[in-house]
Amino acid sequence: MGQFVQTAIDGHILTVTLDRPEVLNALHAPACHELAAIWDHFAADDDLWIAIVTGAGKAFCAGHDLVDGFFDAMPDSGWAGLARREGLNKPLICAVHGYAFGGGWEIAMACDIVVADVGAQFALPEPRVGFAALGGGANRLARRLPWHVAMGVLLTGNRMDAQTAHRWGAVTEVAPAGTALAVARRYAEDILKCAPQAVRATKEAARAAFEPDAAERDLHALSVRLAEHLTNLEDTREGLAAFAQKRTPAWSGR
Repeated sequence: MGQFVQTAIDGHILTVTLDRPEVLNALHAPACHELAAIWDHFAADDDLWIAIVTGAGKAFCAGHDLVDGFFDAMPDSGWAGLARREGLNKPLICAVHGYAFGGGWEIAMACDIVVADVGAQFALPEPRVGFAALGGGANRLARRLPWHVAMGVLLTGNRMDAQTAHRWGAVTEVAPAGTALAVARRYAEDILKCAPQAVRATKEAARAAFEPDAAERDLHALSVRLAEHLTNLEDTREGLAAFAQKRTPAWSGR
């Protein structure tokens, strides 16, 4: 059990719970270093295929703790151990309830699937306290939303509700009140129906295409490399055999 973050493992699923509810799960540097170690372990553990991140108490995450060591050094992998992390091709699912402000929204933007409680609210209010969303928020939001929509949020610090975030593509699904984690778990269970190496290859290819300087030639080369990798896996043969035999595949991760 961590000091600021709790973890639980259920089969191939890691659930990461931000656990500073007394400050709406605002994170300080020690919590971010703790998260960095958790993500390092998740990336290295072959038995962990999917991670869900959520928050304890009334909010997902109110962002960077503005009182406790605001200027303390972050881990090398950046804010919450995610902002500058590279090469993590395992799926990350975010279950948001209450506030996802500042760094809280940045954590969600670092994930692949975002499930938001119907009452969730998102904001990047850093300019209101003399700072900027430099943990990935400013650049990721500007790349993922239409420019004028993103700038309307970034330059004002105004809030965006779950339904609006979903309409603009910043949220995968809006969940009924109190069910965001359960819906996130449903996505995880659906992913588990797929071969884990195929899932990781899919994420790697998708992330490469999302890069602003992605060239068609490089994307084709990456696709060829990933196809060659998948061709030699036990799970690929198992998937084809299960399809032919009309049964559910039993994935090994190899």
